[in-house]
Amino acid sequence: MSARAALIAGVAALLPVTVASALAETSAVSPLARFSPPTSPLLLTRTLYRTLIDGRVLIVTRRYAIQFTAEGDGYRLDGQQVSAEVEAPAALAGLAALERNRIDKGIFPARLDAGGLIREGGNIMIDPEIRRMMVAQSGSILASSALSAPVKRESNGLVGQFAAASNGTPWPAFLFNPGSQERIDTKRVPLPGGAEGEVEVRIRADGIGPGGVPRRVERTVITRLSGTEKVSREVWAIDPA
Repeated sequence: MSARAALIAGVAALLPVTVASALAETSAVSPLARFSPPTSPLLLTRTLYRTLIDGRVLIVTRRYAIQFTAEGDGYRLDGQQVSAEVEAPAALAGLAALERNRIDKGIFPARLDAGGLIREGGNIMIDPEIRRMMVAQSGSILASSALSAPVKRESNGLVGQFAAASNGTPWPAFLFNPGSQERIDTKRVPLPGGAEGEVEVRIRADGIGPGGVPRRVERTVITRLSGTEKVSREVWAIDPA
């Protein structure tokens, strides 16, 4: 693995947990199940697992109170974040604190079509000031590392490039009606500095409930770069409130 490839992989791990998943989106196709969501309050839990360059895992769990309402020829999804938990190595304590205190914006209200596909909303946005603080924390972590001065300078440059490229992380368009078949999408993705990697995205749903709403959806993102492979997972669970 080249030094530059290691930097790209490492910097991606240091940035907000939403950044790396923004590099990969699975294209939406027609849902497979008839969609008729419950109108009673629900609890949506999203847990993200990020494997860091040293093999340790960063885990972020957010919970949202949500409710579907029929609107026009589709549905409106209202909600709010009710909690956030972060498990992270001690070296990432500063970033973990920022992530733990951050409230997701841009998700609600979301609008779905008659088949349950998200057509508006569902896109996590990070406040510019929070993004600036996260970049500063990443720079501080790099500064205290054992990397050489030239490598640190390049790493800090990559931090800025990654942050600038990550304007939001969309939830899968078919999150609330994924059907029962596993979806697999593989694509080449340009990375900062002219590098290129391969990203494979797998989405699988389990326990489809009444109306086509899943009880559990898992998105696995496999990033292959210069002979290395990194895996991150997002798991959504939908339960009665």
